[in-house]
Amino acid sequence: MSKKKKTLYYSEETCDMVDYGIQTKPLPDDFEYHNPNLLYQFVSFAFYHGIAKPLVSLIMRLHYKGRIKNKKVLKPYKNQGVFFYGNHTSGVIDAFQPNRVRRRKNYIVVSTDATSIYGLKNVVLMLGGMPVATSYGLQKKFLNAITERIEERKSITIYPEATIWPYYTSVRPFSSASFTYPVQLNAPCFALTTTYQKRWIRKKPKVTTFVDGPFFPDENLPLKEAKEKLRNQIYDTLKMRTAQYSTYAYYDYQKREPSED
Repeated sequence: MSKKKKTLYYSEETCDMVDYGIQTKPLPDDFEYHNPNLLYQFVSFAFYHGIAKPLVSLIMRLHYKGRIKNKKVLKPYKNQGVFFYGNHTSGVIDAFQPNRVRRRKNYIVVSTDATSIYGLKNVVLMLGGMPVATSYGLQKKFLNAITERIEERKSITIYPEATIWPYYTSVRPFSSASFTYPVQLNAPCFALTTTYQKRWIRKKPKVTTFVDGPFFPDENLPLKEAKEKLRNQIYDTLKMRTAQYSTYAYYDYQKREPSED
C-alpha cells in the first residue's frame, strides 16, 4: 500500500517553502563580483571544470536520474553569452542542472543566503554564484558583473519565481523585473524547465530538464514592453513543458485560506 502524499500548505505563491535556517547576512559594501587574483582564478577554473562539474553530472545521473532534453537549440549560440530562465523547484537540482547544459561556465543569480553560510562563501562564488546586490552601492557592480559574464560568452541562470517550491509540477507567476538584463544587452534567452516523472523503485521522482528557445528581446518595443513580452514567452514555455511532462507530484500543494475571526 502506497503512502499518502505529504501536503504542503502555502498562504501566497511568493512564499518560500524551504527554510534552511540560515541567518542571512548582507553583502559588505566592498564586495567584488570579480576577483582579479590570478591564483584565485586558476583555482576557481580548476575547481569548477575539473572537480565540481564532473561530480555534479555524476550526482544528477545516478541519484536524480537527471536528463536534459533538446540541447540542440543551443548549438548555434555556443559562442555567445545567453540567459537561462527556469522554474525554481529544488535547491540542489536547480544549482546543478544548468551546469550540465553547456561547456562554458554557468553563473547563477542567488540570494545572499548562499553566501551567508560560514566557510562556504568562496566555494559558492567559485561555482558561479552571483549574489544579488543588497545595497544601492552594489547595484552598479552587480549590473557590471552581469554584462561582463555575457561579454565573456558565459551563461547566466535566473529563477524569476525567486522562492523554492520543492518538486512543484507547475509554474508560479513572476514579474518581468529580471528580464531587464537581456533586453538591455540584447542577449538570447532560453527556458530551462525542470519536470518530474515517477520512478519504479524510489518514491522521489526522476528529473527531466528541457531547453527551449531562443527568445530574443524585441528591439522595436520600449524597455517595459520588451521585457514583459520576453517574460510572457518564457513563462508560457515553462507552463507548457510542465503541463506536458511533469507527470508525478511528490508533494500535494494546498493554499491555506485566511481564517475568519
